[in-house]
Amino acid sequence: MYHYPRRVENYTVPFLWMVGVILFMSFWTIASLLGFFWVMLTAAACDLGLRLLRAWLMARRRVSSD
Repeated sequence: MYHYPRRVENYTVPFLWMVGVILFMSFWTIASLLGFFWVMLTAAACDLGLRLLRAWLMARRRVSSD
């Protein structure tokens, strides 16, 4: 006999809020310790890393669907 699990709560929005808060705090800390230039450099590196990760995931998804 199968017992299927019920639907669970969607925690996507709270997760995204907490990621935003953690990024804000980390950038604020970097700015207070090292200066604004390093915040911009770190933010640009994070952006580039996320873009590369997305491109890699999309390419991997295309290869697996072929």
